[in-house]
Amino acid sequence: MTDVPPIFNIALKDIYESMRTKRLIITFAIFLLAGAGMAYWMKTSIMKMAMEFQTENMSMIRGTQLSAVKYFLAVLSVLLGADAINREIEGGTIKATLSHPIYRDQFILGKYFGRALTVLFAFLLFAVSNVAFLLILGIPVSSDAFMTFIKPLPFFVLFSLVYLAFGVFLSTLLRKPLNAIIVAVLLPILLEFIYPTAVSAIIVFRAVGSGAPPTDIGALQESLGKIYMLLSTVPGHHLDNINNAIFYGFTSSDIVEGGFGSLVAFQTQNVSYYEAIGLAWKHIAALIVMLLLPFAIAYTKFMKADLR
Repeated sequence: MTDVPPIFNIALKDIYESMRTKRLIITFAIFLLAGAGMAYWMKTSIMKMAMEFQTENMSMIRGTQLSAVKYFLAVLSVLLGADAINREIEGGTIKATLSHPIYRDQFILGKYFGRALTVLFAFLLFAVSNVAFLLILGIPVSSDAFMTFIKPLPFFVLFSLVYLAFGVFLSTLLRKPLNAIIVAVLLPILLEFIYPTAVSAIIVFRAVGSGAPPTDIGALQESLGKIYMLLSTVPGHHLDNINNAIFYGFTSSDIVEGGFGSLVAFQTQNVSYYEAIGLAWKHIAALIVMLLLPFAIAYTKFMKADLR
């Protein structure tokens, strides 16, 4: 029987240590409670809607669901990676681990894969618990509600891996785990909420200050193009566009290129899953780059780091 590769040994060891320190149990409990909370929120929202408007409001509910899951995954993923390396250095356990026939690159890859498996299982638990609690609360789970998490699942995982890579980068950049965790909490808030809000407000105020009339479609479209260009550095922006392509058949680039007059047509499009991937391939590629770049920097820094 062949030996287990060192990378997988490190990953399994990381999961085992997370279980021993109850980190894994706490993480799973948070995702389980989040799934239950989301189910209760959905029940409350559906009960408040008039029956004749349920179909129209389903898109709004789905959008709120996807946004909530996005912020939730960003915070949890970056936190999981923020102490992956520096805690090992601070505790001195990394010296004992690397005294075995294990290279540094195998160590950091193993730690990343171990945390990635934790994120994957936790999100699956969230999705399953959400559907289960909906059934418990007496809400019939339609195919649309069920597919809200199933269709974009690979891209939620990819988005989570991006923020996990950010966390591992912080873990190699900041030697104190507490400092890395504090920055990790602030990073998704800054990237996913404060920065997009500030960018949108500044561009809108500048457009208003330029004296262009509110009915000037060209000026509005130009402002929207600037906003989307500046938001291209935000992982959540690309995830939103992927979800738009999957559920509604359009992305922000389609709106910018086609103009506001084509927005109504975009809203009524029903595309297949593979067609949606074709529409959103640029955003998928952007998330892959956002994953590889911080991890490559973290990898290079760790390979040269003084581990004393």
